[in-house]
Amino acid sequence: MSPRGPSGPRPPDEWRPPHPDPHGEQHEAPPPPGATPRPPTEPRSLRYHDLAGARPQPAGRVLAIGVLALLLAALLNADGLFELANRQPVGWKRDVARAAVTPFCAIGGATRLKDIRGAIRDATDKDSQDCSEDAPSGSDAFVAPTTTTAPTGTTEAPITTRPATAAEPLRVWLGGDSMTIELEQSATDLVTSRPEIALTTHAQVSSGLTRPDFFDWPTYFQDEVLPADPEVVVVMFGANDSQGMEVDGEPVQPDDERWKAEYRRRVGVVMDQLQGEGRLVVWVGQPHMRDAGFDERMAALDEIYAEEAESRPWVRFLDTHPILSPDGAGYQATAGDVSLRQGDGIHLDRGGADVLAEAIFALVDEVKIGADAGAGAEPPG
Repeated sequence: MSPRGPSGPRPPDEWRPPHPDPHGEQHEAPPPPGATPRPPTEPRSLRYHDLAGARPQPAGRVLAIGVLALLLAALLNADGLFELANRQPVGWKRDVARAAVTPFCAIGGATRLKDIRGAIRDATDKDSQDCSEDAPSGSDAFVAPTTTTAPTGTTEAPITTRPATAAEPLRVWLGGDSMTIELEQSATDLVTSRPEIALTTHAQVSSGLTRPDFFDWPTYFQDEVLPADPEVVVVMFGANDSQGMEVDGEPVQPDDERWKAEYRRRVGVVMDQLQGEGRLVVWVGQPHMRDAGFDERMAALDEIYAEEAESRPWVRFLDTHPILSPDGAGYQATAGDVSLRQGDGIHLDRGGADVLAEAIFALVDEVKIGADAGAGAEPPG
């Protein structure tokens, strides 16, 4: 039988190199006598696409595609752009940013493209501000969800005392802006050895009383804090509040008397809202700040807190100056070998948070539990 090749019978006198290399190389070997040599197969090699005939896209078309992609991204993220614009300080720059984003909100809402982002954030349990619903930051926005009538002419503090026990612990809520981040950690550590106190905390970074469009504290108190009926509420605001806000639709700055009057009103709104039967409200003041100008602005806020607390028997203003500046010389970063403040000259270090937490609970013991603090408390364990 004649041998067959891949294309049919192979002539008997035709010679092929045996066993071609799998990498395409042909091994040289002399043909047998009388055989007709066959031209060797060309080695296989990598092939590259020849771009010599390809035409580049016109620059205008590439630019148009890029612009369309950016516009689509802006429409999909219209809510996010609006939220970012709203976070800017009150003033003309914020107004310009909001105006620039408004068309994307309108088109994104009409085409429902911006709803995609909202659906994704809802699925991941993240808050999403809808730019079709404006969130004003003016005086009309800052109102207590429920009206509380403060007693007038009261000289005796309507704060009840009771012996707290591990079986019936004193319910304490503590929170505020970023100044309370370390404070809530120190307070939590402190009450681990005090089973007669049940502590709940919440620190909201960058929040305060001037920008309810960013974080609405009255609504948070109404929905999250007051339903648990805390017996003691400890709040600390102010570090983010020395900024512009809207009053009667007009931006005003902290050096404006209208700003001071509106801020005082907002402090009163929160103090009145937090009033409850027998409840103690502790309003923690701002400590000295390293920057002289900032320290002066915080001192002005402390004056408002102290004056508004004085007219409300259920509120106690806690002056932090003697606590966090024990040497009495203004801003103090350390006390002995204890670090009181962080390197930014604003926030508390854990050492400072520890001494402030001790002062807060000393006040709670004195006013809410009674002079014989912990007398009715069960021993730890």
